[in-house]
Amino acid sequence: MIKREVLKAFAFFTLAFFAAGSLAACGTSGSADTAANGEKKPNMTWPEGAKSEYPMLDSALAKAPMEADGGSTFTVEDRKGKVLLLNLWAIWCVPCKVEMPELVKLQDQYRDKGFQVIGLNVGNDDMRPEDFGRMKEFAGTMNLNYELVRINNQTTDDYARVAKFAGVPLSVVVDREGRMRGVFKGASPSEIQKMKETVATLVNE
Repeated sequence: MIKREVLKAFAFFTLAFFAAGSLAACGTSGSADTAANGEKKPNMTWPEGAKSEYPMLDSALAKAPMEADGGSTFTVEDRKGKVLLLNLWAIWCVPCKVEMPELVKLQDQYRDKGFQVIGLNVGNDDMRPEDFGRMKEFAGTMNLNYELVRINNQTTDDYARVAKFAGVPLSVVVDREGRMRGVFKGASPSEIQKMKETVATLVNE
């Protein structure tokens, strides 16, 4: 895994690009670099007989445990029937903080239409599991209105593999049938706008 000093340097570098209007993101794990070079292809499958052009979410991600405060776990499959915005983030990631007010607005706007933002914390700046107490304090500071959970390093790497992007924020939008309908990398204004448009379409399907 990338060490704290490298992560902070990468975060500073990408923040400078964000100020210039370019893609803004922070690096995550070292093993995700393999995914970024395309050597491992996503395991995306279409449901039998389906006519949709969109693939089902990678089975490893659909079944990956997400840990809630208190120790309970659930999976994406458990939330079938909802439109999900799965947002990988970290407290140390400055671009993540830039994006979060838009996620709050989306949750408010579409909550009653079966839409849910789930914030998937990728770990602290040493890539170890983030403390839930610190996450709750952070959520209060940022006025977050959506669910925050923890994922392990393997799941983080699996998202990077599917997205071909080893950084955060990273958002994957999944429709009510479990199909992957959008991948949004970083927190640039153009990526956020595309994400908002995708969600608006899906909640009304």
